[in-house]
Amino acid sequence: MITMYAFASRRVIMVLTVLVLVGCASSGPSMSSRPELAEEVFAGTSSLLVPPGVDSTAAQTADSLAKQAFVPFEQQDQARAEADQGHRYVALSDTLWKYLEMSRDTTGSVPEEQAYAAIRAFNEGARVFRAYAQVARQTDLDSLQLMQMQAQLLDEAQQHFERAISLNPYDLQTQDVLASVYMLQARRLNRTGQYEEAIAILEKLTRLRPEQYGLFASLANAYFESEQWHKAAENYAKSAETYRLAAEFGDVVLDSTQLYQLKRAEGTAYVEARRAAPALEAYQEALALARTEDERAFVKGEIEYINWDDGNLDANFARDSLLALVDQGALEEAARGFEALKPRLKTQKARDWTDWRLALLEYNLGRKDTAAERLKALYQRTPRAADGSPMDTTYVPYFEAYGTIVYNLGLEYLAERRSLQGALSYFEQATRFPWSGRPRAAMEASKILQNDLRSALNYAHMALEEKERLNLEDQKELYRILINLSRRQGDLEQARSYMQAYRALAQGDQ
Repeated sequence: MITMYAFASRRVIMVLTVLVLVGCASSGPSMSSRPELAEEVFAGTSSLLVPPGVDSTAAQTADSLAKQAFVPFEQQDQARAEADQGHRYVALSDTLWKYLEMSRDTTGSVPEEQAYAAIRAFNEGARVFRAYAQVARQTDLDSLQLMQMQAQLLDEAQQHFERAISLNPYDLQTQDVLASVYMLQARRLNRTGQYEEAIAILEKLTRLRPEQYGLFASLANAYFESEQWHKAAENYAKSAETYRLAAEFGDVVLDSTQLYQLKRAEGTAYVEARRAAPALEAYQEALALARTEDERAFVKGEIEYINWDDGNLDANFARDSLLALVDQGALEEAARGFEALKPRLKTQKARDWTDWRLALLEYNLGRKDTAAERLKALYQRTPRAADGSPMDTTYVPYFEAYGTIVYNLGLEYLAERRSLQGALSYFEQATRFPWSGRPRAAMEASKILQNDLRSALNYAHMALEEKERLNLEDQKELYRILINLSRRQGDLEQARSYMQAYRALAQGDQ
């Protein structure tokens, strides 16, 4: 059984496994189908055992097979002795592990009965320690001492079982126990961040138990933690493949959520390895396995991330680093970085995004004219619909930024009394495409054109068409402008209509 949960990273999910190894009861030798034997095998045989009723050819064949498949009884006895010694160390290590887990509860609020149970468990641990290790020591051990003792005991147990396997590689019971020791070692090493050591153990374990899909996930996790991205991805893929085989042969009931987590982790590892094609393939499989909207949204987001610059993941990671600089307030450094990034990009869409980010930085750094020019060029090269909106809806934030910047520049021209014509140019530009502040820009244009009633009314009517984008105070100001312009034009009926609308707003505001 494997249990998956999230791993904190850039966007990433890592699969953490808890594995229950199921061993075999038999301990005898294992033989495959009979091999073809060359004639040289039979040459020069001596002291051949030919039991009664068996001809010499059959005896020769059996003798050859025995050399490959059997271990002498003396070696089997020695192997069993080593295995028994290993069992004693594992029993003590398990006791110490339970005590270490108990010692981590520092709340001090356990019930009295549970406290007495903890003391009894501690005393039992001391008794087992004296019985197996014959060490008379005090029992007030801290967590560090326990961890060191556990490591020592597991290492010694591992040595005994490995020696047992080297003497008799066909003892399935010893294989099972050795697999359990390896799993305990892997957990211990992962807990302490010793990922390279954990990898060495898990590589052995996956060879010893290649049918255990959870082991490949654990190995993948260790590779991921040590930033060996490609090997992590390969082992997530191997875990998924082994899991499917286990389901095919009836060992488990196939759970699409488990497969989703494995394929998602595989995709994340390939992204970190800067390998777009296999990452997309893994994420597409994960998308097909996703059950919830959140799962689908995550995978779609990852696919979109990969495709930001047509799989140019080096550029993606550079972009992420520059955004981190922005978050840290290093705007000048970030701006230089975005300028350097542009020539490395493959697609115009990625370059447009970069220009947008650069313009925002330039505006905040006080280079407002440069920012406006940059966004004007972006606006002019962007395919637009009849109403001036971008055909690609992902460009809407770029148009919002452009509208905001030119509108603010218009206000600055007015506040600094630099040029009415310049201010009107900015407001006019800000009304030429849809964005959230367009009616405010139209209102400002109307106000500075009071001496041109027709033009002022045109801008005011433009603002009126999108009055829902205005807050209440701006709407009331717009109606005051319309009332004044209508009266000056002599259209009193229209002025009264605007007055009614104004009063309705004013009453609603009370």
